[in-house]
Amino acid sequence: MLHHSTFRPDPARIGEWLACLWQGPAPADLVIRQWLYLPGEPRGMIMMWEGGQEAEAFVERAFGGFGEIETHAVTDATPGMAHAIARDLEAFDAWMTERGAPRAEIDRQLDLRRRGKLAASQEAAAAEGKAWAAGN
Repeated sequence: MLHHSTFRPDPARIGEWLACLWQGPAPADLVIRQWLYLPGEPRGMIMMWEGGQEAEAFVERAFGGFGEIETHAVTDATPGMAHAIARDLEAFDAWMTERGAPRAEIDRQLDLRRRGKLAASQEAAAAEGKAWAAGN
């Protein structure tokens, strides 16, 4: 399962946190996808990671006692956003199909995106989105 954690270490306990982070074995199912530093003070970090119950317990133990950590299970829909930026409806269709979405839902989602793509302005796109949401 993919997770997103935001961590703000206690500045007075950074040394303790880092030492404990390195202590003992890490779970085999823990995969760190990204470790990102946020700007400003107090220092904060974002960690994108994968893992099951063992990894979840490790993250809570390794971070929770040394600052504030907030973790959420997330879904990676990066390809869908990339297709939106590329304005590629066919690739979006294929991506939704690969994910196992029902054809009726794919067609409904494509209709919304096509309306936006063909709109002459952002205001017109917003009106199309409102009409779509109302079932028109």
